[in-house]
Amino acid sequence: MCKRICTGLFFVLFLGVAVVPIAQGYKGTVAVALPQEPPTMDPNITTNAIGFMLWSWSYDTLIKYDMLTKTVKPWLVDKWEKVSPIKIKFHLRDDAVFADGTPVTSEAVVYSFKRVHNPKLKSRQRVYYKSWKKIEIVDAKNFILHLKYPNNGMFGMLSRVFSVTNPKAEAKGKRYLARNTMGSGPYVLKSWSKGTKMVFEANPKWWGNKQYPNRPKTVVMRRIIEQTTRVKSLLKGEVDIISGVEAHLMPQISSHPKTKVEIVPATRIFFVSFANRFGGPMADINVRKAINYAIDADKIRTTIMAGNVDPYHSIYHPWTHSGYDPNFKWYGYDLAKAKEYMKKSAYPNGFKVEIVNTRGRFAYDAKVTEAIGQMISKLGIDVKIKAVNFPLYKKTVVSYGKKKQERAGIVMRSWGNTFFDTSSVLSATGSCFGPWSVVCNKELDKMDKEASAMADPEEQDKAFKAVTARMKELALHKVLYKLKQTFGLQKSIKFNPQGNGTMNIWEVVRK
Repeated sequence: MCKRICTGLFFVLFLGVAVVPIAQGYKGTVAVALPQEPPTMDPNITTNAIGFMLWSWSYDTLIKYDMLTKTVKPWLVDKWEKVSPIKIKFHLRDDAVFADGTPVTSEAVVYSFKRVHNPKLKSRQRVYYKSWKKIEIVDAKNFILHLKYPNNGMFGMLSRVFSVTNPKAEAKGKRYLARNTMGSGPYVLKSWSKGTKMVFEANPKWWGNKQYPNRPKTVVMRRIIEQTTRVKSLLKGEVDIISGVEAHLMPQISSHPKTKVEIVPATRIFFVSFANRFGGPMADINVRKAINYAIDADKIRTTIMAGNVDPYHSIYHPWTHSGYDPNFKWYGYDLAKAKEYMKKSAYPNGFKVEIVNTRGRFAYDAKVTEAIGQMISKLGIDVKIKAVNFPLYKKTVVSYGKKKQERAGIVMRSWGNTFFDTSSVLSATGSCFGPWSVVCNKELDKMDKEASAMADPEEQDKAFKAVTARMKELALHKVLYKLKQTFGLQKSIKFNPQGNGTMNIWEVVRK
């Protein structure tokens, strides 16, 4: 009798434990302060660094990529098979469902791909899928990605760009998805006070709950534009994580008993682009070389940036799959040479130019703009500084890529390349068709296209190095430096920040 009752009681207790929602393991609230908010929460429609960061909180990508070891980690798909150089078969997790409980299927993967290519949406992400041909559905959980040509950097891109969206979004419409989330990721957006804060709640149906049982129950993203205000909020305990801490503010964080500074290697490379698409001074190679020599990147690095950036000479990062050459050198500083090239140009007496950059998005961004303005003004160039908030910056940059402006344009750029895909760098930032490009050179585009399609890794590496060499010969950019990512953290949380443009908030644990 007792044996039967005890066994039954054990069974009931076992069931009771089994049905307890994993949500009870969630621990408290974590607040993150960022200088900007995403332009939309629709993960398929535009390109935006903070957007990619926050979209991953609510939407799963197919895989994750370890930038340091260059290894691929299963995520929404748990296994894959390379059928041929241009065919990869993927298997979706059997337990993957969207936040509303709808299973994640191959149809959802195809839907997400088609969304990006929907002409009505005018997605700026289409350029990232230039190597993709189609997605073939095998069954509900298996699909085959067909490529137009081999893409050695594809897995890096898949870890960042391709966010799988619930097909039910189609009925909700574009406006709904801009302010709400319909993904299978770790969090669901619950509220958004535009320009102030976003509140995310843990998704109890996420497939990764067992792997991250102690993640925060609530995540608050606060938009705080001013750097000093973000630091004050950290010191007061109002937020737990801030990034992009400027050097002169680090001692305040380090000396506080409850906060600390973390500095990690980062992917973001800062450079200057010359808007040459519609003629004018920036179409003159002698002008571009003059400005290259006139900008003292090392002085900016050691003074304004206080050494929190590394000297750098390429727009390709060592963490990408090919194209990085540690021995390659860009133009250095030589004012005498700069003046010689200016005299040889069609504008020996100078011209009017506008330098466009963000204000408050990155450490000292406005100060760097001013310093570069002062440097090139020594060539007799009439400089106008336009350091503005990110939405206006974006609008201005796009305008320089679409039509001729009143003043010649110099655009301060940075590219995180958090896709780890060499073939996406030039096409996005310096090609005749790139969504963020103000530069156009058809010869370089052809070289980049041919390099991107090469199957042999060694040959591809040589081809991309040739692209860099030609880019320098044409002086289409001025490479400045590579960022070290600086974070301010509360000691009451456990978190290992990364410098790859992500913030894996589901990895945070409150002690």
